[in-house]
Amino acid sequence: MERGLPHLPHELISNILSRLPVKSLCRFKSVSKPWLALITDPHFIKSHLHQSMQYNMNQKLILAYQFSRSVYSLDYQAPDPAIAKLVLPYDRYQRDVKILGALYGILLISTGKTLSLWNPSIRMSQKFSTPKTPSGYTFYGLGYDSVCDDFKVVMALWPSRKSARSAVHVFSSTLGSWKRIEDFGYKIYFWTSVTVLNGAPHSVVGRLGSGTGQVIVYFDATEEEFKEVPSPECEGEDILDDDWSIFRLGVLGGSLCVVKKFLESHADVWVMKEYGVKESWTKLFVVLNKSGKFYTRDCMPLCYANDGEVVMVLDWEKLVRYNPKENSYKTIEIARFYPYFNVALFVESLVGSERAEVIVEKTQPSHDWESGILPYCLEVLSGSLCVFSHREDNVEVLGLKKCGMIESWSRLFVIPYDTGSVQFKRLTPLCSAKDGSDDGDR
Repeated sequence: MERGLPHLPHELISNILSRLPVKSLCRFKSVSKPWLALITDPHFIKSHLHQSMQYNMNQKLILAYQFSRSVYSLDYQAPDPAIAKLVLPYDRYQRDVKILGALYGILLISTGKTLSLWNPSIRMSQKFSTPKTPSGYTFYGLGYDSVCDDFKVVMALWPSRKSARSAVHVFSSTLGSWKRIEDFGYKIYFWTSVTVLNGAPHSVVGRLGSGTGQVIVYFDATEEEFKEVPSPECEGEDILDDDWSIFRLGVLGGSLCVVKKFLESHADVWVMKEYGVKESWTKLFVVLNKSGKFYTRDCMPLCYANDGEVVMVLDWEKLVRYNPKENSYKTIEIARFYPYFNVALFVESLVGSERAEVIVEKTQPSHDWESGILPYCLEVLSGSLCVFSHREDNVEVLGLKKCGMIESWSRLFVIPYDTGSVQFKRLTPLCSAKDGSDDGDR
């Protein structure tokens, strides 16, 4: 008598699956309806994300090269790190791709005046335009409103013209729209950068009025306002009270990190071991820049490697594993596509799969299929649901190979409007002929 497979409790299956990579989980959705329901359940998605963040699993570095319309991922923990090109959420970019933030598996990327919230692990995205504002210095940050379960993008503006007003605009991924909430009460520098910690974007900005120096601020996505974070002190003085130094803000080992550069001699690396507690700021190490050979412009810690070394980016063109005790580094050899890149630490997650309908319905109309936007029309081709989108110069036809499985959508073919002997303004696939060609209504 054959013995069947043992029945495993639901809790045990959930616990096992929550430790697996996203790529495997996406495949396992096809195992059964109960597994599909489990893997797309919001509670499971949060549990999987928590496991990944707590035990440093499923973490990659995401790189976007300057003058390139491509984004790459790097498994920095691998013995022989290899760089892999990611499939961008839109077919055509007119501008360079820049990474503006990473949070819970969601990337905020920009291409000119277009922004996108993008989870490359499950290929979900939401595209929207930047708000119309006067010229000036700006920064964008990605935050999460835990009360409303809403990813929000904040844009702060410091206008170049004195007659113009500063502004803070907030985009809600749930509502799919921008709103102006207040004036921005700080000064933005040309080197101002943004990092995300505890679901909030942080930045170093300048004080206004009688105050001098700089201050660390973060955007509370729930209350939709900027708040200050205490900065480190050295010999009784705030290290940010220096208008002539350049500071970089980041996250190292889950703690807020400040890098203060002293021209080309060295850089101090501080971390806030207990968030919000001024006394917990600690100078972690000093990066000595011997004869300016280590770096020339920037050095920024990104994360810890398994052996305790610090993964750093130097001058935005080189990744290294840095040993603070010996002040030495080993270059992480990766393919060099272009001279400079921006980089972010990224955790692969399922976040967004449970929000698919919201992302689809709230995005502005577009011709790009992979943006998760509803196509112009639905038809049936050879028993499968298909969609077709009329572009300026062609018709793109996509088919759903497995009903209800978003991963099974694939591009069937693209037909140019001018095919020589055949010209048409509209085409609708009807069925497949025996020879594999498609009859259509021209």
